[in-house]
Amino acid sequence: MKFFTSAIAFLLATFVLSAQVVLVNSPSNLAGTYNFSAAGFGRVLTDSVWTGDVVFVNDGSATPTRGCQALTNGSEVAGKIALIDRGTCEFGLKCLNAQNAGAIAVIVFNNAAGAGTIVMGPGVNGGNVTIPCVMLSLEDGQLIRNALLTGNVNVTIGNVRFPNNVRSNARAGIAHAPKGAIPGHQIDAAGVFSVIPGARVENVGLNSASNVTVAATISHSQAGQVYSQSASVAAVDSDSSSLVVLPEFDPFASGEGTYTINYTISTDSTDAQPADNSFSSDFAVTEDAYCNGGWDNVARRATITNAYTISGGGNIEFLTPIYVNKGAGFKMDSVVFYVSRPTGSPMSDITVNAFLYSWNDLDGDQVIENAELDVVALVDEAPYETPDAATSWVRAPLLDINDFEEGHILPGDDLVYFLGIRYEGDQLVYIGFDENQDFTQYLDILGANTTDLDLPYIGTNTFQSSGLPSIEDGFLFTGFRGAVATGLIWSPIASSTPDILTEDQLTMNVFPNPVSNVLTANLTLDAPAQKVSYRITDMNGRTLQQLRKQQIQEDRVDFNVATLPVGQYYLVVSTENGFARRAFTVQR
Repeated sequence: MKFFTSAIAFLLATFVLSAQVVLVNSPSNLAGTYNFSAAGFGRVLTDSVWTGDVVFVNDGSATPTRGCQALTNGSEVAGKIALIDRGTCEFGLKCLNAQNAGAIAVIVFNNAAGAGTIVMGPGVNGGNVTIPCVMLSLEDGQLIRNALLTGNVNVTIGNVRFPNNVRSNARAGIAHAPKGAIPGHQIDAAGVFSVIPGARVENVGLNSASNVTVAATISHSQAGQVYSQSASVAAVDSDSSSLVVLPEFDPFASGEGTYTINYTISTDSTDAQPADNSFSSDFAVTEDAYCNGGWDNVARRATITNAYTISGGGNIEFLTPIYVNKGAGFKMDSVVFYVSRPTGSPMSDITVNAFLYSWNDLDGDQVIENAELDVVALVDEAPYETPDAATSWVRAPLLDINDFEEGHILPGDDLVYFLGIRYEGDQLVYIGFDENQDFTQYLDILGANTTDLDLPYIGTNTFQSSGLPSIEDGFLFTGFRGAVATGLIWSPIASSTPDILTEDQLTMNVFPNPVSNVLTANLTLDAPAQKVSYRITDMNGRTLQQLRKQQIQEDRVDFNVATLPVGQYYLVVSTENGFARRAFTVQR
């Protein structure tokens, strides 16, 4: 299949090791280093060390600690490390406002419980920021917030070096499972789905670290511990890193349930900062749910930490690659995903669609090409759970493109699909992601064996003339391998086929035939159809043009076929009661 080699290679090449910390010096009960993410703009933390008391910003607004306007407490912020809450405006603007008030550095607190930290983007103003900016989690921010109620908090940010200090991180540093959730019927044989534990260990200490060991246990929600392994490297030099890979784990024997991977990193020396040596990750083998991101079995939806779109907004589609090991006897029922807009913009003002695409490798070259994709099911318009809000979950059945019945019946085994969540327009519309399910080290372990189906998402903002996504123009965000949080629900079915509409149900004339430029179709149904789909396909079943209408009994449609090569084609008409097709010839 097509390799995203340039994107992946860039990611690995920019995995820069640095001895940078956020260290609380006082009060003593908070003293120590904290997990953080440096911003993608501003001063590089390895350049120097910045130490000072911390103080919250106040911009005089209804949410003063978000720092989205010029600060009113500049005299308090000057010479200090500014604390800012996430929300409302771009990170670059927050940090610039603090810099303009005289802050020597900025700490932004995340605003979602359990979400950890993210790499803050520059937005419009980040290029003007010259001070260091970092993010801490909501939970760590709350500790500092509470401590400020009774006294000062002093923090050091930057290039602080300890003699012995190895580390990793809970997102991009450890190897997560290749799926956050997968139906048990898709791993119905040993070796079909495996997890490769591992962690990239960074040595940011002054001394070389010897006997660097990564240990991992995996526990099942019902069966208890089902895996315990470790692996070591003899040494990791100062200012370098090593990926330590452990033996594979196959969840086939343990079956459905939630699995927790616990990692511990150790060396022959006592680590100065042990808090960044232990991590955990979850994945689930479910009855019916498939998701690249994590899965909440109680809420029956993906876990999300954030939502993403392209810079400036506009057209966007994020696709989830899906490999079907066992399709016979099952159907893809419905989708669940998260979508959001800027504060104050209701979901009811925009339309978001979901599409299920099949991939047919017509030339057998294992490269996914635009012409090899076909729509097989869709959610025509997202039914928002909270349409009047700026954020909403969507739960909706997939409608098969041929008969508009709910669910797409899988035609066999060993199939490839892509599930896309799409917005078309000029607004800012964000799709949910799970940053905790980061594929960085998983892709690193796979190395040259990585294919499109291993990716956590594929983004595109361009579409073919047929309306299909241009997957050949697909992208990955630079340095970001968190998983798109789109859930797919499966169910078992008895084998069945769509009904063919009889002449009593549908009268359809297609002319002229042969045709050179414009093909016209007149149709009359015996009763109004709620939804009608028109598709022009080639003899291999690939959709070349499509059109959808609602509440139709009599209709006339025109298709411009002037760009189609000379040859044989079909016009396929589908309603909720069945489908019919008419052959026609393009001739010039």
